[in-house]
Formats: sequence, C-alpha cells, structure tokens
Amino acid sequence: MAKPKRFTAKQFTQQLDQVIDSLIEGKHVRPALIQTDVQIRDIAQAFAVNSATLRRWCQEHTALSPRQYLAIYRMGQAKYLLRMGLKPSKVSQRLAFTEHKNFSSVFKRTTNNTPSQFIQNHNNQ
Repeated sequence: MAKPKRFTAKQFTQQLDQVIDSLIEGKHVRPALIQTDVQIRDIAQAFAVNSATLRRWCQEHTALSPRQYLAIYRMGQAKYLLRMGLKPSKVSQRLAFTEHKNFSSVFKRTTNNTPSQFIQNHNNQ
C-alpha cells in the first residue's frame, strides 16, 4: 500500500512560502543572523526533515530544487518591491541577502535583467 502524501503541491508551496518569509523576517528581528543568507538546511529544519527530503519534496511538488525555488520566490518579491519604488539596496536588505552584489547576481540570473534595468523597463511601460 502506498504511503499517503504529506502535502498537495499547493499546500507544499504555501507552507514553503511561509517558511521562507519567516526565515527572512527572522533575519531582521535578530540582526546577528543577517550575516548569513537564507539556507536550505534552515528551510528543511522548519519542515522537520533533512535537506535530502526537502529536495525530494521540492522536486515532486514544484519540479525545482529548493535553491531554485528560493531564488525564484525571492525574485518575485524583489520585483514587487522594485515596482513599489524601493531602491535595489533596500530590496536586498529587505530580502535578507548578505550582500547587495549577491542580490544583483541572483536577480540577473533569474530575470535576465539587473535590478536597475528592471526598474528602467518598468518605468518605461
């Protein structure tokens, strides 16, 4: 008999989003934590599983690795904040990136634009 699934895809992504938001928020509440980026092991810990299980769940429910999901989720948040008029450096801080250059490179890799190009394109629309 097959094991029942722990989550539906929608339940998993909703919970994953909440965990990521909570980890980002925790970095603001405890400034000492801002020295480290959001880690996959922290997400796994929030689900009370090891990193391999989290990877399997992510692949099963999102067809992405946890790292890919985290990057896409954060860049979705970044686009929203940039559209709202926040400067890229503030967005980087808000999303708990340890360094602005890390934020910029993840943004470019994910969206094919730098944050500044994204803002310029958004303003021209």
